[in-house]
Amino acid sequence: MQILFIITDLSVEAGGVTSAVCGLAEALTARGHAITIVGLDLGGTAVRPAGVRVRVFAADSASKLAPSRALDTWLRENVGQFDVVHIHGVWQRPGHYAARWAYRKRVPYLVAPHGMLDNAALRLRRIWVKRLAWLLWDGRMCRRAAAIHCLNEAEHEVSPWIRALRYVVVGNGVPQAVLADMPRRGQWRQKHQDLLGRADRRVALFLSRIHPKKGLDRLLALWPGVLKEHPDTLLVVAGTGEAEYVQSLKEQCRALGIDQSVVWAGQLVGRAKYEALVDADVFVLPSHQEGFSMAITEAMAARCPVVITRRCNFDAVATAGAGLIADDMPEFVGAVGKVLGDAAGASAMGDRGQRLVREHYTWEAIAQKAEQAYAAVTPRRRAAAGDHD
Repeated sequence: MQILFIITDLSVEAGGVTSAVCGLAEALTARGHAITIVGLDLGGTAVRPAGVRVRVFAADSASKLAPSRALDTWLRENVGQFDVVHIHGVWQRPGHYAARWAYRKRVPYLVAPHGMLDNAALRLRRIWVKRLAWLLWDGRMCRRAAAIHCLNEAEHEVSPWIRALRYVVVGNGVPQAVLADMPRRGQWRQKHQDLLGRADRRVALFLSRIHPKKGLDRLLALWPGVLKEHPDTLLVVAGTGEAEYVQSLKEQCRALGIDQSVVWAGQLVGRAKYEALVDADVFVLPSHQEGFSMAITEAMAARCPVVITRRCNFDAVATAGAGLIADDMPEFVGAVGKVLGDAAGASAMGDRGQRLVREHYTWEAIAQKAEQAYAAVTPRRRAAAGDHD
């Protein structure tokens, strides 16, 4: 099949959505499909998935809507050659352009909100602006879609604006090759001895985009409680975010007197990311809202026990015994302390998490589900074109 992916920002800094799009594109390519990813150059660190065609266009302005006449023109001229269009994200113009031209050219399309229509996400910032955008653009884009791509059943349940629409469930994953070639434990600690002070120091790792919805500020507020029970623990914050927001978090650490127990590691990608995950004693994600967290999946793949909030929408963590899920922040901090204080239990959680990923969350398995979703919405178009692959 000829499949077109639309994403606003194909950069490392864009976080989990970019990682998910690249992982799915590479896995579908390996299964014989021709994938083209189209997005904008917004100045971040470029990502180019192996074997996948990528077209990047300039944005017309710095507006958060990300308008681009060049992208709009390209889609008008080229969208008709694809069997299906897969739009990743809502609220921004690239997706609106793709939906409009796909609809006019009678090419079926899917919309993947990636958690952006979750009730909690809608309440985080300027809900009145989102309601207006839904009325003007995004509601029509979703209603015309052949299906809404939800990352799990929970995303559909907590997203009232799409609850009545047709949907498919296709999650995220990690490559089997990553599972087969995980870094040896101790490499990250050896490289960062100056950071740790001593090799056996316990490490809690926050690895995610630094954004208000990730809840890092509320974890920092209660981190003195963790240090009271486990004074040698280092909280490593790996990720990037808007400079002003990151600076406010650093000032919060100084005000709390925990700045010597919190390290800002910047963006970790590729093998460096997995080296840190393998060596961490616990992965922490205190999010207000998640669609399907790539970071949680990657942590479990690296045998790292996880502590997450209920709003991360990853109930399989508890079902599989791969970590602990907290309903509020005092419970979250208590869960972190419990994992740090039970090495044998933490190791067992790590084993169960990796098994869960191996059995259900590899990109190879996810690509088959995506294939089935595409086939379900494209039979008439493919038959008319004589496409039998």
